[in-house]
Amino acid sequence: MPSPITTTAPGPASPAEPLRPPVTAAASAERVRRRGVLLYAEHQLRNMRRYGAVLLVGALGEPVLYLLAMGLGLAQLMGGGMPQDALGGVSYVAFIAPALLASGALMTASVEFSYPVMGGFQWQRTYYAAQATPLSPAQIALGHLAAVSLRFVFQAAVFLLVMLAFGVVSSPWAWVQVLTATLGGLAVGAPIMAFAASLKEDKGQFATLQRLVVMPLFLFSATFYPLDVLPVWLRWIGWLSPQWHAAQLGRVLSYGMAEPVWLTVAHVAFLLALALGGAWLAVRIYTRRLGWVRGTPDRDAVTAARRDRAPRLGRRAARTGAARADVAPAAAQAGPAAPSSSVVREHAVAVPPMPEIPVRRGPLAGAYSGNVRAVMERAFLSLKSNNWVVFFSGFFEPVLYLASLGLGLGALVGDVAGPDGTPVPYGMYLAPALLAVSAMNGAIYDSTWNVFFKLRYAKTYQTMLSTRLGPLDVALGEIAMALLRGLIYAVGFLIVMTVAGLVTSWTALLMIPGALLVALGFASLGMAVTSWMKTFQHMDWVQIVLMPMFLFSATFFPLAVYPEPIQWVIRVFPLWHAVEMMRALAVGVLSWATAGHVLYFVVMAGVGVWLAARRLGALFLR
Repeated sequence: MPSPITTTAPGPASPAEPLRPPVTAAASAERVRRRGVLLYAEHQLRNMRRYGAVLLVGALGEPVLYLLAMGLGLAQLMGGGMPQDALGGVSYVAFIAPALLASGALMTASVEFSYPVMGGFQWQRTYYAAQATPLSPAQIALGHLAAVSLRFVFQAAVFLLVMLAFGVVSSPWAWVQVLTATLGGLAVGAPIMAFAASLKEDKGQFATLQRLVVMPLFLFSATFYPLDVLPVWLRWIGWLSPQWHAAQLGRVLSYGMAEPVWLTVAHVAFLLALALGGAWLAVRIYTRRLGWVRGTPDRDAVTAARRDRAPRLGRRAARTGAARADVAPAAAQAGPAAPSSSVVREHAVAVPPMPEIPVRRGPLAGAYSGNVRAVMERAFLSLKSNNWVVFFSGFFEPVLYLASLGLGLGALVGDVAGPDGTPVPYGMYLAPALLAVSAMNGAIYDSTWNVFFKLRYAKTYQTMLSTRLGPLDVALGEIAMALLRGLIYAVGFLIVMTVAGLVTSWTALLMIPGALLVALGFASLGMAVTSWMKTFQHMDWVQIVLMPMFLFSATFFPLAVYPEPIQWVIRVFPLWHAVEMMRALAVGVLSWATAGHVLYFVVMAGVGVWLAARRLGALFLR
């Protein structure tokens, strides 16, 4: 038998002491004020941790891809017209590696200081949440700068390790270029941050900034060739570009490039002036928009005691009740023959019957209403109300690439074998490939960034699909707008090629429908992929996929520079088919291989449209 359990009666309970915080509210607020920059930087870094996989893959993969493609692949074509001392006595890989390290910070700055800054003010409004704490606007702005600066340091350090693995570092001071690249990123990013903070609405300003400012700073800044090979009338872009100053500092630190001391000091001073000036301007704009300056009266503070609203509400309720009491007897005396305005009114005219709504039947019922025109009309109205510069700025991207690489690299490379084996100037070899790249980039931009904003923030597609429009109407309408944009870009670039003397056959006119087919394939598949994206940072995965296609798809050099197994892998890339098709059309060398390239994009477009329609239906038609 179990033994009985004995219990002891509890004694009288002593009163529990109230819990007290370890520090007072005032002391906690003061500690936040002292460490505000670090605390907000920590907040930003925690947000970056959510897409840490993207950062890690980009930091490791980008330098390896660039060094393999441009440093090793393009280096095999060097020597056509290049002087012996054009690169300062070093290999081409050693020459471009420090510049690519600096350009990584430039490209990151153009992203991290644009859309996330506008999101903090307009979309997620995280800056206003932080401003409700003891943090000041200056601490919020500087904390954002500090967090992105740490990302610059991480990227540059990883790139430097890759450079060491490639054996292109010969100076013990090479580690300092991690700091100079970070300074170069801030010299670009701080002014962009100030510009983004001043915007109240996104009407494509960031796309225009990327195409007309950031891209020229990257292309004409001696990244892939010495600045001296450019005409004098183009060199001023490099002199004004932070990328050129950071790249030159990196070359001095990486392999000891010969340069006067005063010029090295000028590089540092120029970058410091831009970084500090941009940060100062950003702090002023943050302070103005967040509306608080330490030491001045708070504009939102309530200075006088508010009057009690209860008496006013009581008087209003009394007046409303009296009015209803006056209306009720009058309505009762009038009877049913004399309805009052406060009683239910009867319509003298019969309500017309509801018009019959046609209902589609068949395998596409519910998915397609046959009204793609409405989606395109809305896109035209949106384009009309926004900045037209955004639309036409896409035309300049391939032109800038052609001017920079055709002139700069053309002086170093010389002639390259064309599709029929005949040597052609490097500019003539490069131009059709750039048209294919332009068709890809334009379609990807329309079907990723534009679609993502409409899908996740403006909720445009959710509104469209609440009407009789189906997901297939929306997908076809968006893709048709991307094709229209691609048509304008293709015609404009073909005119530039003709004026530059890079067109030798009438079949070059076929590059226009070829560019539309390329745009159709990428736009349809890009729209489908974007439907899975949740944040702006997820769009980096798109760039990670596009980067190897852009660098390895025979855009800048023939496929023959690679071993045979790698060539078979590259032949799977869509951009390789686009580049080969454009080069064949440009010189009139048509074959069954050209038909195979066309069939590739027909299948790609069909799969993309089907998948995009299914994803939109799954998201909004449950």
